[in-house]
Amino acid sequence: IILTTINARYVHSAFGLRCLWANLGALRERTVLREFQSRQSPDAIADTLLEAHPRIIGFGVYIWNAAALTAVVHTIRERCSDTTIVLGGPEVAYEYESTELFALGDYLVRGEGEQAFTELAEGLLAGRPPARKIIHAAPPALDAIELPYDAYTHEDIAHRMLYVETSRGCPFQCDFCLSALEPGVREFPLPPFFDAVERLLGRGARRFRFVDRTFNLRDERVEPILRFFLDRWIDGMQLHLEIMPDRLTPCMLDLMARFPPTGLHLEVGVQTFVPSVLETIHRTQDPEQTERNLRFLRCKTGALLHSDLVAGLPGQTWEHVAADFDRLLALRPHEIQVGILKRLKGAPIERHVEPYAMRFALGPPYEILQTDTLSSDQLQRITRFARYLDRYYNSNNFPQSLPLLWQTHPSPFDAFMAFSDRLWQVFYRTHHLPLNHLAEQLYLYLAAQRIARPSDLACLIRADYHRLPGRHDTLNLPYA
Repeated sequence: IILTTINARYVHSAFGLRCLWANLGALRERTVLREFQSRQSPDAIADTLLEAHPRIIGFGVYIWNAAALTAVVHTIRERCSDTTIVLGGPEVAYEYESTELFALGDYLVRGEGEQAFTELAEGLLAGRPPARKIIHAAPPALDAIELPYDAYTHEDIAHRMLYVETSRGCPFQCDFCLSALEPGVREFPLPPFFDAVERLLGRGARRFRFVDRTFNLRDERVEPILRFFLDRWIDGMQLHLEIMPDRLTPCMLDLMARFPPTGLHLEVGVQTFVPSVLETIHRTQDPEQTERNLRFLRCKTGALLHSDLVAGLPGQTWEHVAADFDRLLALRPHEIQVGILKRLKGAPIERHVEPYAMRFALGPPYEILQTDTLSSDQLQRITRFARYLDRYYNSNNFPQSLPLLWQTHPSPFDAFMAFSDRLWQVFYRTHHLPLNHLAEQLYLYLAAQRIARPSDLACLIRADYHRLPGRHDTLNLPYA
């Protein structure tokens, strides 16, 4: 048996595959994990998989790898017809019927597969294949499954993000999220989880990314988890947590303030501050409490804050997107991700398509192209805005000079949008832009805005560029 997937990057580890492997029982000895990266060709991946002459290959299918895995499975089908192909993962859990990948596969496991995949593999190897192609996996009792953490190798611990989980599901019903389809939250018992993490720490693990959809649901769960790590803290450790900002309690905030600088990386799901839009997408969130807690986290803790906004939500206007950005930027999170709404297969966002004239791309990642309140041109400009923001703001490449850009318009959103439009006119692309070219364009734009003396601008930008070692390119700026 081979369990395989294509990861977006090498640093990512396939958590789902490890969950399956941990629960295979006696079949673990006959099972290997094979992880690939998106830069590898489908033919090369197929060649590697077939070298082992597997009887069963289980594929983890996600939004970022569905097209590539379709090509991989197509090649395997051409070269080896007797290998059984089993599909699973969120990208094939819904709306799979007409896809080429589903047609090529032998079986599809829908849902959490720890028990269902094991039963399927046992039956196949014993010559008892199931009568139906689709296996509907019932959610397993979380206290009855084996935890996957011993499946992490020494290489994983040394070079990759280690994914962990203490709960599954989400109590919220946000229309853009697949978690809206899951009934409530199920929690893992903490003592076995702590024992497993203790072993990882003993093996040198330092970076943990929690995949819990909302980490900060209850004090009685959050407090023992954070205290566990605080009591065992070692230099170089970091916890990556996804949080709902308005649900942070005083107890949680107090504990977060005790972590050393950069010890916590918080992915803060803001999405929007606009009450009418929040109501439309069935997201329960208090914008004012969100703002208060974000301000506390930024001012009173050493946590790194990655804050998410979403553009293209039903009923959302250009003015809403601008106001959301300006309000969030004023709180000074370390990173702001302006994400474009995606239509995840099966997500309840589908109910808004007709009322709000929403048009999505037909292929992955299924981003919104137009709504009745945001034109195609506006969404394209916001997409470019987000990518340039990543290079200028989120990268922290221009900590002294970028604040001058916000002063060029009353609204910081308008300021960066004007700059973004200019960058597009110059580059006509948003990727593969050398940092020295970005620095030079920032100087030229700010100089044209007469926001400061050109000599002072050149000095600031040059200082930003050379503040980190290893940057030896000469900037094409005056006043050398």
